[in-house]
Amino acid sequence: MPDTNGCPGSARSIAYAEQGDSKQDTADQLRLLIESVTDHAILTLDVSGHVASWNPGAERIKGYRADEILGQHFSRFYPPEAVAANKPQRGLDVAMREGRFEEDGWRVRKDGSHFWANVVITALFDETGQLRGFGKVTRDFTARYQAQERREMERLREALRIRDDFLSVASHELRTPLTPLQLKLTAIRRAVDNAPNGTLSSERVGRDLDVAVRQVRKLVELVDDLLDVSRISVGQMQLERTPADLAPLLREVIARYLPQATQVGSNVTLEAATSVRGEWDARRMEQVMTNLLSNALKYGAGKPIHVSLRAEDGMALLTVRDQGIGIATEALPHIFDRFMRAVSGRNYGGLGLGLYITHQVVTAHGGDIRVDSAPGQGSTFSVRLPLAPA
Repeated sequence: MPDTNGCPGSARSIAYAEQGDSKQDTADQLRLLIESVTDHAILTLDVSGHVASWNPGAERIKGYRADEILGQHFSRFYPPEAVAANKPQRGLDVAMREGRFEEDGWRVRKDGSHFWANVVITALFDETGQLRGFGKVTRDFTARYQAQERREMERLREALRIRDDFLSVASHELRTPLTPLQLKLTAIRRAVDNAPNGTLSSERVGRDLDVAVRQVRKLVELVDDLLDVSRISVGQMQLERTPADLAPLLREVIARYLPQATQVGSNVTLEAATSVRGEWDARRMEQVMTNLLSNALKYGAGKPIHVSLRAEDGMALLTVRDQGIGIATEALPHIFDRFMRAVSGRNYGGLGLGLYITHQVVTAHGGDIRVDSAPGQGSTFSVRLPLAPA
């Protein structure tokens, strides 16, 4: 009978019994959990790496029955080359040293087939800090690995397609200025040969040289764009920040493009502060302005183009707005991607690099650029740049 007189010994006995039952229940629950798991291989290893326990998930994933694998070294789950490289022991060493080891890699089933596994090995220490063995959990990630491989193959195929398209466009774009340049130089050579006393009028020479210079400048711009992409790809685009004023720089760029604007029938208006001073790479900022203005003249030909520049809240704000063909909705998220051309190259030339380089230059300055556009309603490119580097 229980001691009703408050005997401490009896109370402790009941408490110990209840605690013992709780521990046994927990152990039974843990055993049932491990035995019911079939999508994870859960096993234990002794201190030397031999299999000490084996759950149904391990049998399903690895193919061995418990009586076939208990007592065997776990290295038999590794491919021969991994065993030769001592990877199984290195995994145990890391688990002993750091408490846990995890990796993804190929493993071998009983039938010799390979599967892609996620493996976690945990060192098991007792209360005294003595190593008692290892817990090992393996998951079969073969389907995930294959899906990742398929995605990677699709990405590579897309990259190859983009490369081939780019090479085709690049060769066409490089030939475009070369052909008239070659024809013009040939004409000059023929004129010199046929001219009396080998002399030509200065007006004729000047006119022909202007054409040649424009074509050479076009070639230089194309090559510079290609070099910029190469520098950006390897992280070598460097900014040379100096105190600069964007207002006169923008006026100079617009003045340089006025003949082209007149030729395509576009009126360029400028709304700008007298001065917008800050610390920028002036050459790169000229490149940004040039790319945005030439883009507007290309896709907004025959329509007005409005450019504005002002300083506000420590930022320089530049906008270039055209009323041209606009950008398709599905192309907007990719408009600043490398080699991206939102329209067919048959009607509009270009390498698809101008906006990509512009975006890279703006973000390198700590700024941002966005575009608002809709098909048939033109495009507005907005650039925000801090007046001073962060």
